Amino acid sequence: MLAECGYLPATELITLRQLDSRLQGHPTPDAPGVEVATGALGQGLSFATGLALAARLKGAAWRTYVLLGDGEMHEGQVWEAAMTAAKYALDNLTALCDYNHATQTGTIEVTKPLTPLADKWRAFGWHVVEIDGHDFGQILAALAEARRTTGRPIMIVANTIKGKGVSFFEHVVGWHGRAPSAEQAARALEEIG
Repeated sequence: MLAECGYLPATELITLRQLDSRLQGHPTPDAPGVEVATGALGQGLSFATGLALAARLKGAAWRTYVLLGDGEMHEGQVWEAAMTAAKYALDNLTALCDYNHATQTGTIEVTKPLTPLADKWRAFGWHVVEIDGHDFGQILAALAEARRTTGRPIMIVANTIKGKGVSFFEHVVGWHGRAPSAEQAARALEEIG
């Protein structure tokens, strides 16, 4: 779908982790739609909280969105930012968690269990929406609900399957940061249509 929209040419899929690629690993500001790439895990929510606070102080109407991986939630900085966002009732802040139960090195259940994730965010004072992260209708509905929510920051827990739609990627932790070969990329694109 991204390739069809012109955001990611299919030929770029095999440039993952290569220098001068928009897909060097962690997203860079050269990637469409990415204004800030924090690099180290856990910093994104802190940065986003600062942006949402700045909007409040300026009286600006912008909303701040941040994407988080579930493995990123092992970092204490995430929970410090979660408390800060709730303290200031940052309803202009929406976080989306890719909850695929996998990190670069293993499953969440083995590294540090997060269950019950949605309840943890509720306990921190956030409005939580749980969705199927592969269903665009649910994603759009959750974002609309986030825009209507007042008085609390919003966490969208997007339940996903790592590598969804590609038979040899699904549920395989080893593909986390590895680029497919040209042949594998062609096969993957064929499988996802």
